[in-house]
Amino acid sequence: MRHERDMLPELRDFFIVHIAYGVARLIIPICIYLKHSLRNLNLVRFIIPWIASNINPNRSSIKDEAPWITFQARQWLEGFLSKNKNIEVFEYGSGGSTLFFSKKVRRLVSVEHDPAWFEVVDRILKEKKILNCEYLLFESQLAPDGSLDFSDPESFASKEYPGGSFEAYVKSIDAFPDQGFDLIFIDGRARPSCILHARNKVKPGGFIILDNSERDYYSLGKELLSDWERMDFFGPGPYGRYFWQTSIWKRPQLST
Repeated sequence: MRHERDMLPELRDFFIVHIAYGVARLIIPICIYLKHSLRNLNLVRFIIPWIASNINPNRSSIKDEAPWITFQARQWLEGFLSKNKNIEVFEYGSGGSTLFFSKKVRRLVSVEHDPAWFEVVDRILKEKKILNCEYLLFESQLAPDGSLDFSDPESFASKEYPGGSFEAYVKSIDAFPDQGFDLIFIDGRARPSCILHARNKVKPGGFIILDNSERDYYSLGKELLSDWERMDFFGPGPYGRYFWQTSIWKRPQLST
């Protein structure tokens, strides 16, 4: 039998390797963060919440009851909601954002495509006795023409689901009156198609939020809002060691 003293070097090496790995996992992203921050010094103020959300493996959007968007976009969103309590919101894609909005708005309609995730969020909504959220499930179907162009707003396609059609999911908003929502939050499937069907559902002066708006294959969808006022928030966000962009469009007021 090996003596305990003989195992000490192996234990020492084990801990050194794991400590070095943990430090590297933190230092490398921080260097990337600081590189981006040199281009935009406003991002420096988010480094503490960014680190906090990444070093704790138990943190998540659903546990934090927060939308998974960039910190700057969330700052704008919280400011907007704090001044507007009596509003109605529609969201494509559910989770932490659903719990977040339900506490801050008068009415929320949330659409989900994944039945397993729907059950998770639905259970939380019931446990918390949230009554102002209309929670809907629309699963994808097989596309009749096979694989579709997921960049085309008319396709109802999603890059992550080749061969699938999210037509029912996207068109779920068609059941509601035009100009009925103060804010539409798009962070789910088939986002270019969601933009197409969401445009007329926003009140004049209302907003559409699109997460991950830096993706090239959302370009055709974004062009549909070319005459709307636009704000881009590129930078860090929680639960990820990369930077991305959340964009917000404001619908013009109707001309008299």
